[in-house]
Amino acid sequence: MDSSVVSQLSTLFQNPNFVSQLSSAVDDIRTEHGQGDRLFLRVEACLSRTPSAARDGALLLGCIDLDTGRPLPQLTPTTTPDPNECQGNNPLTPQSLPNDDIDTRYSKRRKTVGGLRLAPASNASTSSEPESNSDEHSSTAAANASSLKPSIRQVHSDTRFPQRKKPGHDSVVPVLEPTSTDKLIAGIWRQVIEPIVDIRTGASGEVFRAVNTLCLKYYNQSQSSRALEMIVQAYWIECYQARIAVIRLENPHLSTTEARMVALKEACATLNWKEKDLRNRVAIWRGYKEIKDAGGWASLIFASAGVYRFCKYRNGFYDGFSARLRTIQSSLELVADTLHPEWRDLLQVVGQASPRRYHGHPHEWVTVPGSPAVPLASTYAHLPPPHNAHDGFGYRFIDECVVDLAVFGADDPRVVPGLDPGMCPACKERQSDEIEQNQCVCFPALFGGVRGHVPVQLFRTASGKNNGVVARCDFNRGVAIGEFVGIITNGIEGVDVMLGGSRSRGYQIYQGRMGNFTRFINHSCRPNSQFQRFYWRGKERIIVVSRGVSAGTEITVDYSDHYWRQLDKACLCGEPCCRFARRS
Repeated sequence: MDSSVVSQLSTLFQNPNFVSQLSSAVDDIRTEHGQGDRLFLRVEACLSRTPSAARDGALLLGCIDLDTGRPLPQLTPTTTPDPNECQGNNPLTPQSLPNDDIDTRYSKRRKTVGGLRLAPASNASTSSEPESNSDEHSSTAAANASSLKPSIRQVHSDTRFPQRKKPGHDSVVPVLEPTSTDKLIAGIWRQVIEPIVDIRTGASGEVFRAVNTLCLKYYNQSQSSRALEMIVQAYWIECYQARIAVIRLENPHLSTTEARMVALKEACATLNWKEKDLRNRVAIWRGYKEIKDAGGWASLIFASAGVYRFCKYRNGFYDGFSARLRTIQSSLELVADTLHPEWRDLLQVVGQASPRRYHGHPHEWVTVPGSPAVPLASTYAHLPPPHNAHDGFGYRFIDECVVDLAVFGADDPRVVPGLDPGMCPACKERQSDEIEQNQCVCFPALFGGVRGHVPVQLFRTASGKNNGVVARCDFNRGVAIGEFVGIITNGIEGVDVMLGGSRSRGYQIYQGRMGNFTRFINHSCRPNSQFQRFYWRGKERIIVVSRGVSAGTEITVDYSDHYWRQLDKACLCGEPCCRFARRS
């Protein structure tokens, strides 16, 4: 595959991987059909309005003999070759055409015209008569151009291009397309955190539930089998490298390359593979090992299906990929241990099983970049023990608000009088806790759908704000991140509370002793999320809605001016537009 013509094609289309991709394709074809077949590279072109277009009407540019690396004699066809002539095993080349076909089909050349041409009439494409090269035929076609059917697309010069909208005050900063590295890491986070599945459109019934159970069973088995396969292949690379080192010690006269070839031959004798096939697989397996070395076994086990192509083409193994995985290694193990504690059992197949490191709720730990996570209580050791409570920082994670019976009794102050509990006041659709019956899709991640674990973690900030909340996956604008939950009470002063209700029937949500991760969301004078009221089943809820949060960034909200006027401390958000940065 050292053809200079192939190299020129790779340079012409600015595709440095073209030679390697072509070589891999040739090897696959020879492996499937045998080594004796002669292969040709057929180069075609087509004119289109978009880069990705169909091959209808493709123009033959030439053919390259892949055995000799030389281009074949070029012929310029006047029409597109019949697809029926290319259905054999041998590719269509100028040499494979019969002499009589060359004389009759390619003796006449189409008259050269401009690049933009009107489409021919529908009966022109089915005509079997040869095209004429005379000026009379051209003038006749030009005269009939005005009588074409209205369905034929034509180029007009008076088309108005869409005008760019003026940026608003709350416009979102343009975001670049994610790289291969970003997609792989995002896939790992999606796999390690339970996905949110919406089954409202599924048919109910005994049979469908049985099929769902069966599907889940074999899906989990296939995921485990895929993870075991990557574990063994990554471990094989470690053993392979160790074997090369032993061969060099036993045979000092051998170079590293020679020792590697000896190890390959030993492996091929057991695997019953060809050396070339094993070398191709080793390149992918080496990528698995690099992911494991940088991000730990959890990063490899919970990698998405795209990890194979990621390791095969190695487009994202640079630009600090290993450093990014090392930074989140402990964070991945934290989520894996708390949500999927059985994941370490898979490592027993290669004798690499290790004890579980993290227990309890995922948010009971605070992640530290580049270091193991620490317990949440240890980050508040500087605070005095609360009154009438156990020593140290005590916090209980809950999913729903708890009404203080001593203050409100059996009444829930969140209930809005006169509001229909079965109708959403926002979308005017039916609300129901039964997934099959619910029709409101305002915030399906929180209400009316299957609730999963929120892809966020607590982390140690570097700006002196102690703990914060970091997003592990993207939250698009308008998506609910979580509900602000705690104990619903009233009459608390001197501590942070969330005010709800109305003047005639107000209440407070206090998160001092119980709540969820929203208690640790920090303030920012330029926030990427906001508090918003939502009414579900006739009750008022306070939720955190995203304004556009990217994965790996801190989630922030604006505590309001009223909150800061009651405090005598400076804001640490660090934004240029900070309103309370210079307070004593």
